[in-house]
Amino acid sequence: MRLRLIHISAALAAAVVLMIAFMAAGIALVSLVSAVLAAALVAWIAYRVAKNALTRRRADAALSHGRQASVRGPSA
Repeated sequence: MRLRLIHISAALAAAVVLMIAFMAAGIALVSLVSAVLAAALVAWIAYRVAKNALTRRRADAALSHGRQASVRGPSA
């Protein structure tokens, strides 16, 4: 079978389409990884803020009730 111009054009078009498909898959993979990393970062920040707020609330409650030695002052 002799190759004609239409066969060569179709093969080149298929190669270009395949290359674009692989590029899109790569972009989708990179986008997915960055989205997962961003979600993990937001979750970590929310965890740290909540932990800090809860720890500060407990410390403020202990200070207001005089449970720490430094609040009561020196005993004379």
